[in-house]
Amino acid sequence: MAVATAEKLETPTSRDFYFSDELWLSEDEKLVRDSARQFVAAELLPRIRAWDEGNLAPFAKGEELTRHLAKRIAGALNLFGATLPELGKYVGEAEFIPMTPSAYGAAMREIEYADTAIRSLASVQSSLGMYAIYAYGSEEQKKKWLPPLYRGEKLVCFGLTEPQGGSDPGNMKTRAEKTPGGWTLDGSKVWITNGFADVAVVWARTPEGIRGFLVEKGTPGFTVRHEVKWAMRAGTASALTFTNCRLPEGSLLPKTVAAPGQDLKSPLRCLSEARYGICWGAVGSARASVEEAIRFAKDRVLFDKPLAAKQAVQEKLVWCLNETENANLVALQLGRLKQLGKLHFGHISLAKYNNVDKAIQVAQRCVDVLPADVFTFEAYDAGRHLRNLQIVKKYEGAHEIHSLVVGRAITGVSAF
Repeated sequence: MAVATAEKLETPTSRDFYFSDELWLSEDEKLVRDSARQFVAAELLPRIRAWDEGNLAPFAKGEELTRHLAKRIAGALNLFGATLPELGKYVGEAEFIPMTPSAYGAAMREIEYADTAIRSLASVQSSLGMYAIYAYGSEEQKKKWLPPLYRGEKLVCFGLTEPQGGSDPGNMKTRAEKTPGGWTLDGSKVWITNGFADVAVVWARTPEGIRGFLVEKGTPGFTVRHEVKWAMRAGTASALTFTNCRLPEGSLLPKTVAAPGQDLKSPLRCLSEARYGICWGAVGSARASVEEAIRFAKDRVLFDKPLAAKQAVQEKLVWCLNETENANLVALQLGRLKQLGKLHFGHISLAKYNNVDKAIQVAQRCVDVLPADVFTFEAYDAGRHLRNLQIVKKYEGAHEIHSLVVGRAITGVSAF
C-alpha cells in the first residue's frame, strides 16, 4: 500500500484542523454542512453586526426579524424537526427531508459561527418546541402544529424556567388547576426565547404532578414582556405571565402525564435534545473567534513585524485552536452516540460543561489578541461571541449543575 509522504499531505488549517468532518461525516452530512455554511455566508454574516447593534432594517422589530429568519432557515435548510423520525407522517413524506444527528449538529455549528442567538432560535423551534409536541402531544396537536412549525410559518417557544427556579425546575410555582372543560393557568416564566411565538409549550404544577400545556398566543390572561439584554441581541427573550389563563381541555400534552417522581422527565428530555445542539453550536462560536484572531494577527504589523510573528500571540492562537478542535471531536462523538441510540444525558452534560466553557475561554483569548475596537458593534465578532456564550453557560442548566449531573453519574451519589 502506498504511503503519502509529508510533501504530499494536505496542510491542516484552522477550519477542521484534524480533517474530522472529511473523515467522519457522510457525503449527505457534508451536503447539509455546506448548505448551512453557504446560507450563513450569504444571509447572516453580512448583517449580524448591524442586528446585534439594534439596526434591524428593513424589519421594524425583533419579532419580524426572527420570523423572517425562521422562514429562511426552514426554506433553505429544512432544519426544524429534521431528526424526528416520523415527522414526514405529519408534514408530508415528499416534503420532509430527514437528517442524521451529526448533519443536524453540523448545521447548528455553522449557524452559531454567525451568532448564538440565531442558533438558539433554531434550537428552540426544533429541539424544544417541536420535539415536545412530537414526543408528548396528541395526534390532533401534532397535525395542527408540526407542519407550520416545520416550514417556519409559525413559531413555538418553551416555558420552563421561572424567576425563583433557575436550574431547579422542581421548584416550579406555576400552577394549572382543573376546571370544567379545561384548565386555569397561573404563574410566570422568564428568559423565554421567542416568547412572542404563536404557541408556547408551558410546564406547570398540577395536583397530580408537573404537566405540559400548549398555550396559544392571544389567549386571555397570557401576557408577554420582552427583556432588554446586552447579549444575544439578535434574538428576543421574554417573560411570560399567566393570570387566570383559561385553557381548553385539549391544551394538555397528554403524554406528559406521569407518576409522582417521574413528572420532570418530559421537560428534561426536551432539554437534552436542545443541549445536544448547544454542544455543536459552541464549536461554531469558538471557531469563528479563532479564525478572526488569526486573520488579524497575520495582517496587523507592530514594530515592523506581523503580530502573528510574536511567540506569545502564536501560543494564544494554538491554545484556542486546540480547545476548539477538541470540542469539535466531542460534538462528533455525541452525534455518533445519538445515532446509535447510546446517548445518555450525562454525555450531553459533560459535553456542554466542556464545550461552552472552553468556547468562552477561546473567545476571551481571541479578544485579547484583537484591538480595542473589538468592544464596538462594528469591527469584530469575537467580542459578540464572548457576550453571547456567557448566557449559554447559564441557560439550559448552569455550568455548575452539569458538573453535578456528571458527578452523580460517575459516583452514584447525588450532590443536588
